[in-house]
This record gives sequence, C-alpha cells and structure tokens, in this order.
Amino acid sequence: MNDTHLIQTTVKQAHLEEISHYIYAIVYPIVFLLGLIGNLFSSLVFSITKLQRTSCGVYFILLAVADSIALIGGLHHCLTIGYHVKVRNAIYCRVRNFLLYTAMDMASWMVVAISVDRFLKMKFPIKGRKYATRKLAIIVSCVITTVFVLKNAHLATPFIGDFSEDAADHCDPNPDYPNYMSFFKNVWPFIDLATFALFPFVIVTVCNAFIIRDQYKRRFKLRKRNLDHSLITLLLVSSISLIICNLPITILAVVYPYVSLSYDTNDTYDEVAFAFDILRLPSYGSLALNFYLYYYNSAVFRQQAVLLFKRIFRIPIERNEDIELTNRIPTDRTRFENRLYSIEESDEYQQISGSTSNDNSFISSFYRQN
Repeated sequence: MNDTHLIQTTVKQAHLEEISHYIYAIVYPIVFLLGLIGNLFSSLVFSITKLQRTSCGVYFILLAVADSIALIGGLHHCLTIGYHVKVRNAIYCRVRNFLLYTAMDMASWMVVAISVDRFLKMKFPIKGRKYATRKLAIIVSCVITTVFVLKNAHLATPFIGDFSEDAADHCDPNPDYPNYMSFFKNVWPFIDLATFALFPFVIVTVCNAFIIRDQYKRRFKLRKRNLDHSLITLLLVSSISLIICNLPITILAVVYPYVSLSYDTNDTYDEVAFAFDILRLPSYGSLALNFYLYYYNSAVFRQQAVLLFKRIFRIPIERNEDIELTNRIPTDRTRFENRLYSIEESDEYQQISGSTSNDNSFISSFYRQN
C-alpha cells in the first residue's frame, strides 16, 4: 500500500515538473521577447518624442528599464526550470538576485510615483503643475532607487549561493550562514510582501480611486456626457494588475517555506512548488505588457508611438499628424476648467502660463481618446 502511494506521488510530481518545464521552455521566452521589445519602444517614446517633456516621462522610462531588467533576471527560471540548466556561480547568483529584486521593487514603485503624480495634479491643479516637474521626478526617482538598492544590498553578498547537491536553487541563501537563512525564511518574505506588493497596491488604489471619483464629479460639473473611459480603464488596470499579478506570488512566498516539502531541496516537487512556479508567470507578464497597455488606452501615446515608428523607418510624416504638448492657459473658462482637471502636461507650462494659444496647441489630458 505504501509502495503504491509512493509510486503515485512520484508520478504526480513528475507530471507537475513536466508541465512547469514546458511552460517555462515555451511560454516564458515569448513573454520575454514581447516584453523586451515593448519596453524598448516605451523607453524610446518617453525619451525622444514630445512625451519626454512631461514629468511622468521620467517614471515611465525608469519603469520600462526596470521591467526589462526584471525580465532578464527571470531568464534564470527559464534556464533552470524550462531547460534544466544549473548555474553554479556565486557571482552570477548574487548579481542576478540583487538586480531582480531591485528591478521588481522599482517597477512597482514607478507605478506608485505615476499614480501619485496624477493625483497631485488633479487635487492641486495649480501647485501640482508648478512643483511636479521633471526635475522633481528625477529627485524622487533617485530617492526610490537608493532606498531599494540599500534594501536589497544583502542579496549581493556571500550570504547568497547554495551549491549543495540537493539545493532547490543554487541562488538560494548560503547554508554556511544559518542566521541569514533563518532571516531569509522567516523575515525577508514579509518585508518583500510589504514593499513590493501591499504598500504599492494600497497607495495606487487610493490615488486612482480619488482620480476616478474626480472624473465622475467633473462629468457633472462640466456637464460632460461621457467619462474619460480610456483614463479610467488604465487606472483600474494598473491597480488590478498589481493585486492579481503580484500579490498572490508574494503571499505564497511568505507561507512557502512552511507548507512546501520542496523548500530548500530538489529531491521532491509538490503542488505548492508547482503553484509557486506558475504564479511567477503573471508577475513577469505584468512587466512585459505595459507598452501594449499604453498603446491601447492612450491616444496621445499611440500617436507619438506611430510617429516614432515612421521616423525609424523613414516614412513621410504629415504636419497635422504631430501634436504639441505645450499647455497654455486658454481664454475660454470651460477649457480652463478642463485643463485644471488634466492628468498630464508639459513642464513648459511653468514658463508660459501667462500667454494664450489656439486650439492646435492644447491637449486637456494625457490619456484622452481621439
């Protein structure tokens, strides 16, 4: 009876391992390539088109860079799970762990920075546009980067690297440091859960809830028939993707050492280890799809992306295809109120707030449908 149960368990584990193998061997490379291409174009759009003038442009560029670094770090799982390639190199493990954790944190908090920037410009339209500039965005980005470099610095030390024969992953904590192993098992998952998922989700959700509420108020105040559905969709997706794609894997990481027989060993592969490997994919997917999300939801981003493609492939551009991101104070009161409720505008507003312009030099919202 025990032999039969053991055989069934072994067959089940082999079946789960085979599923994980094919998923990481086939699906992850597709996610990786789509993400790398999308993030490259996203960084180009926000760095060499007119969108570089916006304060949020800095955050979007760093988000694309962080997403790409995290996807590259995820190749480790593609190699170890998908192709059974074992990397026995301490320097590789330390650099990879440090860059992956830091990039994932940065990606999460760049979304926070973008949401807070939008919220401040909605809540304090005049002061928000006066102080929320590219210069401030660079300072905020440097502070966030410094915080997470310090937070994850221990991952680049000799504490990382398990090269024993039965190690679940050679980039796990070094068994020569039992106190650190205890910290990594019992404390670190809670720190990572709070900084990577919980705090960002709460902040982004609160900011986006205020922005969406303001959109409804704006609808009645300005007697608009339709809401800015593209903006609301983008805000909702940014909140939902954080909780759906990242929260499950970080919560499982907290309980994983206590409920899985596969923790710290490659001798067995249970259902919890399988779930852990599968739940990584949505998290990586969220890093890969930002460019396509922007392109689908933002008319301004879509237009600038098309112009970028035309410039790259030397396709003639009509004058009326380009747009001007400079926002000047309009003479009409309704248009002025629209500008106050806009989500994004160029920093040039600071220098030209006393002048006027025609309709062609004004866009009321960064995320506005044609």
